[in-house]
Amino acid sequence: MRHFYSFLLCILFFSCSKPPIVSQAPTLQDGERLITLNGVKHWVKVEGSKHGTIPLVIVHGGPGGNHYVFERTAGPELEKFATVVYYEQRGSGRSQAPTNPDDYALPTLIQDLKALQDSLAAPKITLLGYSFGAELSLRYAVAYPEKVDQLILSSPAELSPANMLVQIQGFYSIGDAAFRTAIENVLKDTTTLTQKYNKVWGLANGATVDKFLFVDAAKAQLNRQLWQQSKLNNTGLLAKVYLKNNKADLLELAKGLRTPTLLISGLHDKNGGLHTALGLKSILPNSTHKIYEQSAHFPDIEEPARFAQEVKSFLRNR
Repeated sequence: MRHFYSFLLCILFFSCSKPPIVSQAPTLQDGERLITLNGVKHWVKVEGSKHGTIPLVIVHGGPGGNHYVFERTAGPELEKFATVVYYEQRGSGRSQAPTNPDDYALPTLIQDLKALQDSLAAPKITLLGYSFGAELSLRYAVAYPEKVDQLILSSPAELSPANMLVQIQGFYSIGDAAFRTAIENVLKDTTTLTQKYNKVWGLANGATVDKFLFVDAAKAQLNRQLWQQSKLNNTGLLAKVYLKNNKADLLELAKGLRTPTLLISGLHDKNGGLHTALGLKSILPNSTHKIYEQSAHFPDIEEPARFAQEVKSFLRNR
């Protein structure tokens, strides 16, 4: 009988406007699992379910990154007071990749997140997105404002032309003479801005990237050690699709969104997070902006205690 009712529900779903496909839905109980969202198995982990709070869904950056580092830095602090839901986007971290290498468009990622919320049976969620995850979280709130209780956007970094220039300038500011000359040569060529942007990133070695993303060298080393320990790789496919389809329209779309929003920026963020957050603060009427003076692109790693405390205060004030 139960299977019969499930069959009827499937008929009902497909007779409507093709809602997100969800199977193997998780409950809000602690633990890791793989669940199928829109035909792709996604890695999901719940911690802190005993608190019974509105689920705090953590949305990672990259594009194409994972939560391994966050789970071991700021994550445990958040789990002390909130029901935390980690999930990794399609083709990222421990999640399955779609069969079509181009199936990573932002509307698809938004529907995956919608399917996740449906699987949690949560009428409301709070989204905590960092870097690209902040952009995805904000776009989700624009698409489904009635489903999002609060937004926490840490180092939001839409990869607009302006942000590409911010990043190139950031690399130039930390480079030695040879690196700066190489950047100057790239800027003189006749390629597009996106091609120049990719070339500059290609010039940077690991030490340069660490200096670009962090103020504290020890925290940069911790990040790199955990990343290596995870044995998780970014395939680059999600980022490739993102760059190909990016319209740099985030501020236009989000203008006037009334969802209570906490913006978090590192003062030394060379990846564009401070630039984007300042723009968002001007168009989100219910937003608060916190600047972390000892951080670059990852305040959650460089100042985790303050990060957790301000998230806690923001949630409680709601």
